[in-house]
Amino acid sequence: MVRKFLVKVNGKEYVVEVEEIGTVEQTAQQVGPQRVVREVVETERAEQAQAQKRAEEKPISQESTKPYDETSSYVSSAHVIVAPMSGVILKVLVSPGQKVEHGQKVVILEAMKMENDIVADRPGVVKSVKVKEGDNVDTGQILVELE
Repeated sequence: MVRKFLVKVNGKEYVVEVEEIGTVEQTAQQVGPQRVVREVVETERAEQAQAQKRAEEKPISQESTKPYDETSSYVSSAHVIVAPMSGVILKVLVSPGQKVEHGQKVVILEAMKMENDIVADRPGVVKSVKVKEGDNVDTGQILVELE
């Protein structure tokens, strides 16, 4: 389960998402004279609010909304590069027909206010680009297809 916390550090507020990967039996404690955690927002509600906001801002194209499926015959003759996390496409750095090398940046994805370089994990030729700048993408969504 992912939880969101509003954390105040040196007078500046930050929203921090924390994913639970195991359990530890411990109670929350106050550190110093001020409470560190002000509010806990359940992920499901927060994600619904964000999804609603994104839907109002810009619709996601139907072609690019399908997550990568290794068993699909659609991708059997090609290799795809998928989004490792949800976010917004800031920049597409390749175009169809372009040769790419292993490790070459193909897309810049913004997630949680950080820019993430998405790179080719093998050399190839770009068959198609499934997203454009400004698109909202989900984890596992196809970004670029290589031949």
